[in-house]
Amino acid sequence: MSDWHDELEFALLPLEDAKIDSDCMTFVISNALSEQGIFHQCRIGYAEDRLSRIATAPHCWIELEQGWCIDLRLRHWLGDEDDLPHGVFQPSSYPRVRYQGSAWLVPRLDAGDLKAMTNDVYDKVKLPWLAGRARAA
Repeated sequence: MSDWHDELEFALLPLEDAKIDSDCMTFVISNALSEQGIFHQCRIGYAEDRLSRIATAPHCWIELEQGWCIDLRLRHWLGDEDDLPHGVFQPSSYPRVRYQGSAWLVPRLDAGDLKAMTNDVYDKVKLPWLAGRARAA
């Protein structure tokens, strides 16, 4: 993982404590990334554990440039196992899981709504240093 992706994951980890599902998590992370001008695409579809054949649908996640993804909710549904993706990752590093979905346009929300959705956890997400590094990565 690149330093930039490590730093992004670390900055987003406070959101793990938010009691929200993947759709709202995608809203929150997308808004944080958009505030910093970080290119990304939200996705909605499903994720399937190829080992157990369990799928979670609908499921939402974020795709970044160069094939990177952000998903902080999959382990909530499929189990807290090391070979299931979590955080910022390359899906090819987790062959056990198959993501399938479509682009999804999420609403822009104001800071008050984001704080309310996350029980004020949104205030702990700090990405100010990421925008310039994202373009350089």
